[in-house]
Amino acid sequence: MTLHQLRVFVAVAEREHLTRAALVLHTAPSAVSATIAALEAEYGLSLFDRSGRGLRLTRQGDVMLQEARAVLDRAAVARARLAALRAETLDGEQAL
Repeated sequence: MTLHQLRVFVAVAEREHLTRAALVLHTAPSAVSATIAALEAEYGLSLFDRSGRGLRLTRQGDVMLQEARAVLDRAAVARARLAALRAETLDGEQAL
């Protein structure tokens, strides 16, 4: 599982549509589909119900969405903290 895969998953889950997610992500729908398929295969779960129009999260998909958002939020915090440390270092201060 990568941060990229999680971003793609969240985009699809929020839009309930592969093509709409692909537009937002500036990528091909086939790449979005392949990313979701890889996640589902890696964990042996069906994350979306594909019956009817659009995509609906399954129970497993709901859990994955909560976890994906938490991981992405935590990654954003880590990036911000590291950027602040880098800025301190560039300003000549000693970073721990």
